[in-house]
Amino acid sequence: QPVNFYTVLEAARRRGETAIGYRITRQHDDAAQSYGVITNPKKSALVTFAPEDKIIVLAEN
Repeated sequence: QPVNFYTVLEAARRRGETAIGYRITRQHDDAAQSYGVITNPKKSALVTFAPEDKIIVLAEN
């Protein structure tokens, strides 16, 4: 189901982390799509994540 990045930020905050972006695995070889790496995404844009996609976070531990 699609979520916006505000939802991702809140989920990370609850874990003591700061989300700064995400990686869409299916775009890993697409230079035009920055190899699937998105940092500082538009917070209101909806994204549908696949199980293999990753959230990029800053964490202390």
